[in-house]
Amino acid sequence: MTVLEHPASGARCGVPDGWGTTTDEGTGAALALEPEHDGFRASLVLTVEDTGASFREWQVGADALLPSVLHDYLLLDLERPHVAGRPGGRRLAHHVTEDGADVTLEQWMVLVDGKGFTLTATVDTLRYDALADELAACAATLVVP
Repeated sequence: MTVLEHPASGARCGVPDGWGTTTDEGTGAALALEPEHDGFRASLVLTVEDTGASFREWQVGADALLPSVLHDYLLLDLERPHVAGRPGGRRLAHHVTEDGADVTLEQWMVLVDGKGFTLTATVDTLRYDALADELAACAATLVVP
């Protein structure tokens, strides 16, 4: 497995071999993209933000924001598993990209010392079942400082 590391925080996780990794200079997010192929390329994005809130407040805010920024957003599942060895959350949702692709979004999130860590996987909905276990395995490797 290749390592995806958030440079500012040191948070990291594994990504499938062959996926490219980079950092978004504007947001500081760590990004991993599956190799090029026809259609939508699956991705993993690791973000860190100062929340100034409790885990519940942070996630209630995310639940309110996502439908307004993602077209045809539909929450499918929300649960509170441990993430990176701490109490956290997992969200599964569907939305449509600006290019019209139907995608499934899966997020794992955890709050540590006021910092919210989110690992977001996005994959073409028709390919989600084929990649779900591999993406969950990547999330299981998440390490936060």
